[in-house]
Amino acid sequence: MSFIISMAFFKFVPITNGMKNILILTDFSEKSWNSIIYTLGLFQNEQCHFHLLNAEDRNDNQLEDHSFNQVDLIQVKNKRDSKRKIEALITKINTLKIKENHTFIPIIEETNIVEATRNQIKTKKIDLIVIGANDIPSKGQITRTSISEEIITKVKCSVLVVPETAVFSGLKEIVFPTDYTNYYEAKLLHYITSKSGYNNAAVRFLYLNKLSDLLSKEQLWNKETLHDYFKDKQHSFHSETNKNFEESLEQFINKKHIDLVVLAAKNLNLLEQILFRPQTATLNYYSKTPFLALHQSNF
Repeated sequence: MSFIISMAFFKFVPITNGMKNILILTDFSEKSWNSIIYTLGLFQNEQCHFHLLNAEDRNDNQLEDHSFNQVDLIQVKNKRDSKRKIEALITKINTLKIKENHTFIPIIEETNIVEATRNQIKTKKIDLIVIGANDIPSKGQITRTSISEEIITKVKCSVLVVPETAVFSGLKEIVFPTDYTNYYEAKLLHYITSKSGYNNAAVRFLYLNKLSDLLSKEQLWNKETLHDYFKDKQHSFHSETNKNFEESLEQFINKKHIDLVVLAAKNLNLLEQILFRPQTATLNYYSKTPFLALHQSNF
């Protein structure tokens, strides 16, 4: 069950077909607030519909010890709390100078976050999902219950993961980790980097390998395809050999002052090693560098 909140104090802009639809998942935490601030900065030159989704399964185990009447009362209270919090969130957004002429649509769903997100993708023609992340412990290994992983792997839409301490200061340098095995990467990346907010950034292609930087014929062809797509845009090719891909990425981010890491969502091998299941004890990029996982269904 879901519902959109109507608030007299908030003026909604009429929806037009040319506007981008961004779905921001919020649990009203600081990490969620930071993801909103970052996203507003990223899309400051576009007019967007921001759908603010709060989702929680009200029929979970914490209610099973209560009587039916008590469960009803608890659910009503939860609804009221969520409505109050999302109204407060909209009020807080309205105080921001960077809110521009965007539309903000608050939505509450009484289901798990994956189902709720899928529902919005189906009905709202969402272009991008934004998640505020702090679910990566300091030891550098993401938990298996990570919302970021759940959404990236189970929802067919591009996802921007914004760390809790990430600050938007423009996009000057983008790194695209690759193994040159997916021919569709060039089309995906070329599309997104042609859009406002990304189009002035240099793209650094980083070939991550464990044993040798020698490429097969297929890999060479895919690399050349990337070069053809970006011949009119500042770009360069780099290679790192290391059994731990996340260490190579960390060093490259620091060396090139990378603002954003972009990957193909279909490349689960790389996602596993540098985002979901890294083996290195400590990684600084988790706390400051956003990740954009591009999904083919958006292009």
